[in-house]
Amino acid sequence: MELRELRDHGRLGASALALLLGRTVSSVKSAASRGGISLRQPGSRRGLVLGQPRCCSLRADMRGDLVSGRVSAEAVAARVKLDREAALCPVCARREIASRGNGLCRVCYLQKLTEAHLQALEEIDAQRSLWASRQCLKRARDAQAAAGC
Repeated sequence: MELRELRDHGRLGASALALLLGRTVSSVKSAASRGGISLRQPGSRRGLVLGQPRCCSLRADMRGDLVSGRVSAEAVAARVKLDREAALCPVCARREIASRGNGLCRVCYLQKLTEAHLQALEEIDAQRSLWASRQCLKRARDAQAAAGC
């Protein structure tokens, strides 16, 4: 009975269905997951697409096609299966996957890791710049307060 409600009203989202069924949001999500029912609201592009394997990410265009309904889930599943059987890196499609944990070849993995570290360094530099500007402002205010007395 509840599975039929989930199928019929899945587009409302988990929180609306929880109110409708008198259950918690997590129990609605769990029941939908067990039943293979999508709770994605129309136009939503967040999170994993129902049926997408966790080991790899879909390209943005393929993901958009799947969410909008231009491509069926079966076609995407077949493509993912072919990609997995080919064991090629989903980023470059030139080298074999080196690790099943991240699903990338060694070169692409190291490039992604490098990008992540560079981004972390940029964030640290931005934080230092913010602290320096705050300190400069405080010194100016302190100097102005000392001159005003």
